[in-house]
Amino acid sequence: MDPSIEAYAQVMAELASAPERRGEVLARHGLDEAGWEATDSRWQARLSEALDIDDDGVPELLSAYAAAYDAAQRGLAPPISLDQFALVTRLLNASGDLHASLSKVGVTLAEYVHGSEHWSRRLAGDPALEARFHQVLRTG
Repeated sequence: MDPSIEAYAQVMAELASAPERRGEVLARHGLDEAGWEATDSRWQARLSEALDIDDDGVPELLSAYAAAYDAAQRGLAPPISLDQFALVTRLLNASGDLHASLSKVGVTLAEYVHGSEHWSRRLAGDPALEARFHQVLRTG
């Protein structure tokens, strides 16, 4: 039997945040590579089928997966600092080179994406925090 959508999303989030620890992640969830590949294939097929439904809104399964993945990702680790987020953003805007920008600040892509999701929500509702972010963007 396949894991719940929440358990599947948890494994996906963990694999995305630490691809170098794939074996550890799978083992912690009671999976080996073959078991994971079969589980992932079945869930991917279900998610694809949900996309094919001719509906005006977002299919319920996709909404459930997105919410579960977001919750899993937020629970994995604290986001990068606001200063790190602003510095990567500043370097990226100046160079257009994501890999080099991440490398200069010592941040992984997964950390930056997680930080972007976290800080974008917070910046939208906090003018003082937004001012600090823009100050780091200007001055580095």
